[in-house]
Amino acid sequence: MNPSHDMENKYMAMAKKFFGKQHPLFNAMGVKIEEIEQGRSVMSMACGPKTCNHKGALHSGAITTLLDTDCGMAIFSRIGDMRPIATIDLRVDFLAEVPVGEGVRAEVECYAIRGDVAYVKGVALAQSDRKLLASVTGSFAVGTLGPSLDRGEEGVKDE
Repeated sequence: MNPSHDMENKYMAMAKKFFGKQHPLFNAMGVKIEEIEQGRSVMSMACGPKTCNHKGALHSGAITTLLDTDCGMAIFSRIGDMRPIATIDLRVDFLAEVPVGEGVRAEVECYAIRGDVAYVKGVALAQSDRKLLASVTGSFAVGTLGPSLDRGEEGVKDE
């Protein structure tokens, strides 16, 4: 039995649950989970009609959403569960224009957790040539009030 393979499967199961019915926006945006390891997550998004700007390039807001989501998944994989988190600070620096029709690959690492705060850093790359398009850094509150994201719908109450 390979313990690292078991953990990778656990992270992928967490990710699939996270991207289930509870997050139809991410499904509509075409976010794909590429890799998950402890403290690291890679996701991608193709350029599609719902995510492109008026020029036909992936919208910067869609890229920011992808990066924010990938940050969360990197944190979940580091702490080993999907307890509620909240973005404290997220900085995205766009370094190059996204080419028309180009998909984006987001690679994020949760490099530290101090107390109830997780710290992340990562990049957004063009899918075709891995050209650096944006960088991201952020901090997130871990264990905030709210429903646990890995309990499924049975833990959600209608108000």
